[in-house]
Amino acid sequence: MKESILIKIMRYFFSIRGVLDEHNIREVNKVATSAFMYLWIYTGLANAALLMVSEQYLTHSTLIGFLFVNLIIAFGGVSLYVTRKVSKLKLNYREVSVNEYPKAVHQAVIHGAWFGVIYGMFSYFMLARFDGPFSLFSILATLVVIVIGWTSDTQKEIGHIVKVE
Repeated sequence: MKESILIKIMRYFFSIRGVLDEHNIREVNKVATSAFMYLWIYTGLANAALLMVSEQYLTHSTLIGFLFVNLIIAFGGVSLYVTRKVSKLKLNYREVSVNEYPKAVHQAVIHGAWFGVIYGMFSYFMLARFDGPFSLFSILATLVVIVIGWTSDTQKEIGHIVKVE
């Protein structure tokens, strides 16, 4: 069965390594539908709350804060939910032979590096908005996020590699 582009994107970003048979695809679709519904409900409630706020409270910094919280919920909350559900379904476990283990570890390191860079750039653009693009704090905080994202994702990926004989 041919995978849709959304399934391929989910496989990459949420480290789905397992076989996606009919049952697993249904489960991934359930997770994606639930994540979408949570995000849709949050967006509706947050926008309704913003519309109810009087104009005297709608300053530039209030709107920037609102956008910042929305991005954290969208990328952090929904991503955490999907990652947890995929892990519960054990779809992010990868079975490799003893000979293939070093290559799988190398791929985990590369995946972790991309993960760290993506989240690092996201945090840089958020911090640069407040501190300026050439702020030492923004640059150092971005580097910290890249290293933490890289190491944590790599550690998780390597922990989900299972050697089989």
